[in-house]
Amino acid sequence: MKGNNIPIWRQELTSAQKKEGKSSFNRWIQLATVDANNEPRLRTVVFRGWHTNSSMIIYTDKRSEKIEHIQSNCKAEILWLFFKSKSQFRFKGSLIELKENTNYWNKLSEESKSTWFWQHPGKRINAEFKFKQIASSDLNTKPENFIVLKLEICSVEMLKLLKPMHKRYRWNKDDGWRRYEINP
Repeated sequence: MKGNNIPIWRQELTSAQKKEGKSSFNRWIQLATVDANNEPRLRTVVFRGWHTNSSMIIYTDKRSEKIEHIQSNCKAEILWLFFKSKSQFRFKGSLIELKENTNYWNKLSEESKSTWFWQHPGKRINAEFKFKQIASSDLNTKPENFIVLKLEICSVEMLKLLKPMHKRYRWNKDDGWRRYEINP
C-alpha cells in the first residue's frame, strides 16, 4: 500500500472487518459495472487488498465480460456487506488496470494460480476439454489473462443497520474525505 494519509472511512471499514472475524466470505465483495447496452451487471469478486489508501485491488480474467464493460465505461461500484457489524459500504469510482502485476501473481498460492489456466469464463463447456493438473514449475509463468484492477475510489457510503433508526454516512474524495451524515 502506498501513501500514509488513511481516510477516516477506512477506520470504520477496519472496525467492521474485525467484528466479522477471519472467515473467507468476509473478503467477498459485489462489483457492479455497466455493459454496452447500458444495463447493470453485478458479480461477486474477492477483495485483494489496497493499492493506495483510497484504491482497492481485485483480480479478474482478461477474457471475462467485465473487461469489455470497463473498456467502454470504467465507472464502477463495489458493495461490501458485513453481517455481524450490520454495516454496508458502497464504494464508487473508476476501474483501472495495473499493467505491472507480476508481484500480485507471485503472492498467489499454487491452488489459486492453477485456476487461471481454466477455459474461457462464460463460454459453453467444451465436452472434450479435460482439466489437467498444472505442474508447479508452470505456475511460475503468469498467464496473459491474469489482470489486476484497482478501483480508484471517489465516494464512500456506509449504512449502519441500527435500531430504532439506521445511520448513513458519506465521504467524498473531493471534500478531503470529510464525513457527512445523510438520511438512511
